[in-house]
Amino acid sequence: MSVIRNTIKTLHPAYFAFIMSTGIISIASGLLGFKGIAYGLFYINIVAYAIILSLQILRVKMFWTNLYNDLSNPKLSLVFFTIVAGTNVLGAQFVTVVDHPEIAKIFWYFGIFLWTIVSLSTFNLLFIKCDQRIEMVMHGGWLTATVGTQSVAVLGALLAPKFGDAGSFVMFSSFVWWMIGSFLYMVLITLIMYRLVFFKLSPDALVPPYWINMGALAITTLAGSILCINIPKIQGPYADFLGFTKGFTLFFWSFGTWWIPFLVIIGIWKYVFHKTPFKYTPLYWGMVFPLGMYTACTIRLSQAIQIPFIANISKYFIYAAYVAWSFIFITMILSMIKAATAKEAAAPVKAAQPQMTGVAKG
Repeated sequence: MSVIRNTIKTLHPAYFAFIMSTGIISIASGLLGFKGIAYGLFYINIVAYAIILSLQILRVKMFWTNLYNDLSNPKLSLVFFTIVAGTNVLGAQFVTVVDHPEIAKIFWYFGIFLWTIVSLSTFNLLFIKCDQRIEMVMHGGWLTATVGTQSVAVLGALLAPKFGDAGSFVMFSSFVWWMIGSFLYMVLITLIMYRLVFFKLSPDALVPPYWINMGALAITTLAGSILCINIPKIQGPYADFLGFTKGFTLFFWSFGTWWIPFLVIIGIWKYVFHKTPFKYTPLYWGMVFPLGMYTACTIRLSQAIQIPFIANISKYFIYAAYVAWSFIFITMILSMIKAATAKEAAAPVKAAQPQMTGVAKG
C-alpha cells in the first residue's frame, strides 16, 4: 500500500503524455491501414487513461499540497496541459479508430472543462508567482500549452459534422481554439529560442520535451488540416476561411519539418558527444508524441491541400514512431519494476532500524 500511496503522491503530470503518444500513433496507424495496431493501441489507451486519471483524481483528494506545489512550479506547471491533450486524443480515437462519435463528444466536453481549469490555474500562477530567470525554468515542455489547446480544436473539428445544426458553432469554436493555440506557440517559441540562443546550454538542460517544439507545430498542422477538410461539410461563412487556413497550415508544417534535423543533432550532441546516461522519466513520452503527430498531420495535410506525394513521408516516419514508443514503453515498465522492488527492499530495513538503535544504546 505504501508503494501505491507514494506513486499517487509523486505522480508526474507528464504521464498523460503516454496517452497522447499512444493515441496519436494509433490514429496514424489507422490512417495508414495498420488496423490491428490501431485497435491494439486504442484498447491499451483506454486502460491507461482510466488508471492515470484515477490516480490523478486521488492525488487531488489525498495530496492537494503536492499537486499545488507542482502547479506553482514553473518547470512543471504547463506540463499539466498533457491532461487536456490526452483526453482529447483519446476522444479522437473514438472518432477515427472505432467510429463512436457520441462517446467522443463526452471526451470533448470533458477536455474543454479541463482546458479551462488548467489554463486559468497555470497561467495565473505563472503571472503571479514566477520570480525565476528564464534560463532556469524555460524548456520545450512549456509548449504543451499549445498542444493541449490545439487538441480541443482537433477533436472539435472532427466532431463538427456530427453535431447537425450545432455544427457551425462547433466549427467556429474549433477555429477559435486553433487561433489561441497558434498564438501561444508564437509567444512561447520566441521565449524558447531566446533561451536557446542567448544562454549557455548544458546537456542536462536539454530535456526530452524540446521535441514538443516540433510536436506543437504538428498538432497545429493537424487541427488546421481537419478544419480545411471539414469546412465544405458545414454551412456558414467558413468557405471564406479556406485559403487562409490552408496557407497557415502549410506554414506550420514547414516550420515543424525544419525543426526535425536540429532536434536529432541536439540529441546526438547530448547522448553521443557528451555521453549523457539515459534514465527514464515520463518526460520522454514528450519525445514520442511528436513523431506520431508528425506522421498523422502529414497525411491529413496531403488530403487538405490535395498534394498526395507528401503523404509518402508518413509511410516511413511511422516506423520511427513505433521504435520510439516501444523503447520508451519497455524502459517505463523496467523503471516501474525497479522502483517497486527498491521500495519493498527498503521497507524491512526501515522497520529494523529502531531495534538496531536500541541494541546499540544497550
